[in-house]
Amino acid sequence: MIYSTVWLAQAKVPLFTQFKKFLKSFFPRPALREQDGSQWCLVGNIAEKTTFGEEGEERSGTKHFSPGTKVYCLPAQWGDGYEKIVVLARHRGSRKLAEMVIKSDWVCNWRAQVVYKPSVLKQIARALEENGRANWQSKEEVESYLESIRKYEAKRDVR
Repeated sequence: MIYSTVWLAQAKVPLFTQFKKFLKSFFPRPALREQDGSQWCLVGNIAEKTTFGEEGEERSGTKHFSPGTKVYCLPAQWGDGYEKIVVLARHRGSRKLAEMVIKSDWVCNWRAQVVYKPSVLKQIARALEENGRANWQSKEEVESYLESIRKYEAKRDVR
């Protein structure tokens, strides 16, 4: 691989490294509460029964997550009304923390919760940094999402 280099402060620095530093200046890391190493997050569980496919086949949990698996939901990534969401959860097969896009209909028992687990906090920060998005800033922000999700579910259940 060929790297372009420029002289910067009397040292050769790859152009790619300079570009990464430049981008990071525009997309700062998500704000974690430094004093206690915690972060507010929208949390839910995978539903016992989910539907998928054109025929609406029913399955226990999802292909990647067992029923009842705790999922850490990231803020909206695109403007679809939070119908599809990015979540972090323990994978059914490997038991490692996996990042997936799933239907919000597959998640139940929504709640605002403080996350303390360092591995989860690290994964949330990495996922948001890659997408250049902001993280949840406060409990109020998470609860406003929660309120809109509950309104959406109430409308959906009426149909």
